[in-house]
Amino acid sequence: MPARAPCPARIGKYEIQRALGKGAVGTVYLARDGFSGQDIALKVIDPGFFKHPEFREIYRPQFEIEASLAGKLDHPHIVSIYDAVLTDDAGHIVMEYVPGGNLAPYVSGRKLLPVDSAVEVVFKCCGALDYAFRHGIVHRDIKPANIMVGEGTDIKIGDFGAAYLRHGDASQTIRLGTPSYMSPEQIEERSARHRRSAMRPGPSSRSISRTSAGCAPRSSRCPTAKSTRR
Repeated sequence: MPARAPCPARIGKYEIQRALGKGAVGTVYLARDGFSGQDIALKVIDPGFFKHPEFREIYRPQFEIEASLAGKLDHPHIVSIYDAVLTDDAGHIVMEYVPGGNLAPYVSGRKLLPVDSAVEVVFKCCGALDYAFRHGIVHRDIKPANIMVGEGTDIKIGDFGAAYLRHGDASQTIRLGTPSYMSPEQIEERSARHRRSAMRPGPSSRSISRTSAGCAPRSSRCPTAKSTRR
């Protein structure tokens, strides 16, 4: 894949503060709105990826899907998307900044979530996923790194870069997401059954098995492995 671009000083009206994380085709930055002073998260496509063959076939359509959600999902446990720009050689998505990071640090060692906190996180995730489903959207990549943390168990689901639109193009890519957290439909590249995927708590449960048990959900050493294979 193309080399990562250096951190820019500014993109449009947004002043880049620092990198927050890297994804498949770009980088998420903490940035500040030069007019309002508001801190936001800015997902930026690395310029080199626009020339990569898989970008046009797979990643650009998915980026367009995520960009199309700007202003459409208003839920206390979903990261808000404020704006998006996509041209032939540049693209970024402006999102709500959640300062507590994500649940990834809580999957091992002494940072595992207490069971009652893990259950509360699952409950909030299911409510957010149900809300998205009712708006015709299946997330498809629920994992600790995509569950952002506010304070305590105040969480927000982010990164809809692998989302499937119920009423979208029938040619949408099926096999997107993280293998350890994929549903059977995704792994076998079967048609995305939005109703089954959205109403079943499996993806959230697989994520929380990491934060409460400290092991991968399909690992043979994980006590939840048997239940997640059903």
